[in-house]
Amino acid sequence: MPLVSVIVPNYNHAPYLTKRLDSIINQTFDDFELILLDDASTDNSLDLLKACKDERARLFPNRINSGSPFAQWNKGVELASGKYIWIAESDDIADEHFLEKLVPLLESDDQMVLAFSQSMLIDSNGNHLHSFAENYRFLYNTNRWEKDFIADGTQECVQYLIKNNTIPNASAVLMRRDAYLNAGGAPTHFKLNGDWLLYARVLVQGKFGFKADVLNYFRTHDNTQRHKARRAVHAYPEMLAIQSFIEQQTPVSHDEVVQAKKQVAEWWIGGIAHQHWFRNGFWRENAKLYRAFSNLYTALWLRITWHIVYATGWYVLYITGLLNLGKRIRNALFPGKYFSPNIQKK
Repeated sequence: MPLVSVIVPNYNHAPYLTKRLDSIINQTFDDFELILLDDASTDNSLDLLKACKDERARLFPNRINSGSPFAQWNKGVELASGKYIWIAESDDIADEHFLEKLVPLLESDDQMVLAFSQSMLIDSNGNHLHSFAENYRFLYNTNRWEKDFIADGTQECVQYLIKNNTIPNASAVLMRRDAYLNAGGAPTHFKLNGDWLLYARVLVQGKFGFKADVLNYFRTHDNTQRHKARRAVHAYPEMLAIQSFIEQQTPVSHDEVVQAKKQVAEWWIGGIAHQHWFRNGFWRENAKLYRAFSNLYTALWLRITWHIVYATGWYVLYITGLLNLGKRIRNALFPGKYFSPNIQKK
């Protein structure tokens, strides 16, 4: 029986599959099985997966699309026989030492339910953008994620996961299979944040370890689930559900819960102007969120109005060709704010 089950859930990632599979097959730690999943891709992904002749590989294609990446995660884990699972997303790339460096963390302590490494963001062509350490520094004003550490999972939920998903990419994670199953698997009714809820459910079961080495290359492009759902209103009820789980399962204080909910509210307020206003369900879904957040502010409607006016101003700059000038002025006025490197260079 292999120690690790590597699960590759794929849907229409043919341009990235060859490099992804090579980065798995060439791992310096080789005690693993390779479970290849295809969710009824419409490109030539299935042909590429069939071409994988590694003796450790097994292919399980779907005839009909499951409609959920998290359903594919659960399918892979059910098929797995390893003690540990690595959900290696099909568009990412791994350092050849990924398993070699993370397996010992889980092997060192039976209470260790999860280990993950630092990630490097890459574009669709594989060019390096920046280490996720930059995001950590901005979000938390700390160098915590710039060195190795081991921590308590419940405390991680109380201090960090109630506000943000501190594990940005599944491909960077090695999990204990039993902990995954005890957590009930990934929530298939979630569209975007199923990984976040899964990690919270797993982390409350024990400890976790972090490796500061960049061992995972996290690809960002127009076809990622995160990119597609960025403006979708369903992300916010999911975040509230995650916060509710953490509130129920950990000793987090009421004040910390309120602050976390206010953060989600601010994200929602800032995103309203960018939603598709005339789609079916827009008003109903946002009215429900308005009711959920209204007790947090004395004049929620005024905040929403201001953000819509602000977003409209940026759109005017865009259509008049003055967007880059506006960005330069913004960066000069707010030098302490975090903007993506691509924006800062313009």
